[in-house]
Amino acid sequence: MSGSVRLANGRPAAVRGEPSHARLLLRDARPGDRAQAGTLLREALTPGLADAVFGLGAAGASTYLERLFARRGTLWSYDITTLAELDGQVVGLVSHAPWAVLAQRRWATLWSYLRAYGPLALLKLIPRIRALMHASPAVPPDHWFIPCLAVSPKHRGNGVAHALLQTVYRHAETHAPACSLYVPTSNAAAREFYDRAGYVERDGAASEALRRLAGVDGRVRFERTLAGGRPE
Repeated sequence: MSGSVRLANGRPAAVRGEPSHARLLLRDARPGDRAQAGTLLREALTPGLADAVFGLGAAGASTYLERLFARRGTLWSYDITTLAELDGQVVGLVSHAPWAVLAQRRWATLWSYLRAYGPLALLKLIPRIRALMHASPAVPPDHWFIPCLAVSPKHRGNGVAHALLQTVYRHAETHAPACSLYVPTSNAAAREFYDRAGYVERDGAASEALRRLAGVDGRVRFERTLAGGRPE
């Protein structure tokens, strides 16, 4: 039995596996959504990677991501995030923006960390962030980028991620030739999902430092040509 998705523009889309009365609403995120967003953001980064990079453990990483979410102008801020709500509960989110915009938000993100945890914690964070950057392939400057896409585990496989991606494409297709994102090399399930969603693996990068931190060898960049874009 399938339900329907009520998008921000009012157009319906199918959601597999949900009861017929369920309604999925896609909407812009707000600062007040932080409590429900922190865990999803940590899940999007993969828990092991988030905990290792921030060096705060599970609870600390989620709390930090909540603070970044509620602070406008960071890499994981509400102002670049779309939420998926089912019966009033947030069940998924996607952060997305032009790569050039995101590149300008790195210092704001570090500043937010400094304000939240102090200079000593920031000194520990910098080498971890550097390791993450070295384990990340370069993104073409004109691409739209997805820092995070996450769906609550019990709602996976029901079309929530697909609906969120469609929202990204509607924002991006008139501004960018393609959409890019990173996937950890060790995350076979995510790589398979994006392959089915029409993404192509373009390049990857390995990092011994990141492997020591989080057991992840590096990250792969996946790319999907958008409507009007020309395949490379």
